[in-house]
Amino acid sequence: MKAPGLQKQLLISMIVLIAVPLLFMTVFGNYFYAKGIDEQANEYTAQMLEQVRMNVDASIGTVESVIGYLSVNEHVLSYLRMDSFYAQGRIEAESAARLQMRVYTDGHPGLLSGILIAGENGLYVSNQLYRATRYPLNMDDWYRRAVEAEGACVLLPGPIGRNIRSHRNHAANSIVSVVQAVYDPRNGGLLGVICADMLTAGIGQRIRDITLGKSGYVFIRDGNGSVVYAPVNETVYRIPEEAAGTAVYTIRGERYQVLSTHSDVTGWDTVGVFRMGEPLSSVLTLRKYTILVALFCIFIATLTALSFTGAFALPISRLRLLMGKAEQGDLDVSFDASRYSGEIAQLGGSFNSMMDKIRDLLHLVYLEQQNKREAEIRTLQAQIKPHFLYNTLDTIRWMAEERQAGEIAQLVDALTRLFRISLSRGREIISLRDEVEHVRSYLFIQKVRYEEKLYYEIHIPEPLLEQKVQKLILQPLVENAIYHGIKQKRGGGRILLSAVGEQGALVLQVWDDGAGMSEEACARLNEALQAPVGAEKEHGYGIFNVNDRIRMSHGKDYGLRYRRNEAGGVTVTVRCPMNIRADDMQRE
Repeated sequence: MKAPGLQKQLLISMIVLIAVPLLFMTVFGNYFYAKGIDEQANEYTAQMLEQVRMNVDASIGTVESVIGYLSVNEHVLSYLRMDSFYAQGRIEAESAARLQMRVYTDGHPGLLSGILIAGENGLYVSNQLYRATRYPLNMDDWYRRAVEAEGACVLLPGPIGRNIRSHRNHAANSIVSVVQAVYDPRNGGLLGVICADMLTAGIGQRIRDITLGKSGYVFIRDGNGSVVYAPVNETVYRIPEEAAGTAVYTIRGERYQVLSTHSDVTGWDTVGVFRMGEPLSSVLTLRKYTILVALFCIFIATLTALSFTGAFALPISRLRLLMGKAEQGDLDVSFDASRYSGEIAQLGGSFNSMMDKIRDLLHLVYLEQQNKREAEIRTLQAQIKPHFLYNTLDTIRWMAEERQAGEIAQLVDALTRLFRISLSRGREIISLRDEVEHVRSYLFIQKVRYEEKLYYEIHIPEPLLEQKVQKLILQPLVENAIYHGIKQKRGGGRILLSAVGEQGALVLQVWDDGAGMSEEACARLNEALQAPVGAEKEHGYGIFNVNDRIRMSHGKDYGLRYRRNEAGGVTVTVRCPMNIRADDMQRE
């Protein structure tokens, strides 16, 4: 069955696009509107509760700060250090401490009801509070709870049954006691407890005028579910204590939305309550206006669709035909974009640009393949030279042995091993044993050249010799040590090659006692070694080649590092991973 044309498809699509929104708005609109407004109401309530929580935390923080200031005040500490009621200077210290408390209560009249300082010595002092009986205050529950908190503030909403009265005769449910133990900064010993009574009315001022909807309200309760502050409302004590986050409860036949936020500072919950459905009263009015707007949009969209499909379908069909030809291999097609304007012209221009780039890319791929073949030929030719030199040296060695030129035979043999391991049958990964053998051959040749000026030792445990490493990572370092260290030094010099296993890594070291480098030069060289792989280097191609190959293969945690050693020379450390996986090697 033949598919309908582009213009017909566009008309059908337009009709569907017009009908679906209308159906959606009329059938599901009310639901989504209600859900959206309900979510906005919840979000607004959550923001309001968070602001209330921050305000309450700020009030508590103010009281805790007052206690903190008093706990380090010298007048207070002097009073608490006294050993008895009859101690010399008690009256002066008590007056000074009471003056300090009055400063803070007068500064926060709507927040603080009074402050009391009770000591381990049985003494107490206050500006608004007094002991109700002769029973010692340090035996009260609030005192012991403060001591158990070990210096942290403890909140006690609505304290009942304590041995404290207020001159202002505040009810227990109208205050929150904040208590904190005081310790002697001299020896860390317990001196007493500071108790500050905070008025819940001060908290109420921050939330009393907050309303959620028409009849909603906010209240605060502590971690035990007891109400700290609540406006007068018949439903506040019917909210379940376990209510947390967002929940819906039915109270007296009506559904209420309950949201809460928890304070990590006080351990209290700030709870908001409002009737379900109150935020949705505007939904019906909004739905009527939405239907009128939708009908108007349908009319305009229908007219636009008729015009759009006619002007759009023809050039798109033309472009589709050109793409079909290009798909079949005709890359010389072109779209006449000058006949159109707007997006159609841009689309046609982009098509023409794409075809130009495809033709250019095909030509570029052809050139790259040609260059690749030429590079492969040059690589094969370059491999012939080391093999030829290796075979020629082997012939020279046998001729020297036949003519009993032992030293020449040994030197040529060392050079032969040097080339054999350098080739390694094209492998990049070889055993540490072969790498050390390569360095040993190089050092033997240099020993013949420098004689008594060069001494070398190789100390590598036998188990580590079977570890796999990248080839040619030690010889450039040894060569660098000879030409820049031993050669520049008066008299003979030594080179030590060692290896250890360290935290899952193979650590190789090339040590010399040559001319050495300054600490600054070592730091600059190490900084250059940490530069990105492939970055341009001013000098030292060999060591940077080794460092870059190791970092490219194993990551930036591996590579080279230089330092000045105790002999005045240089020690270079090569860090490689252990247990590198590679094909089994066939040693020649």
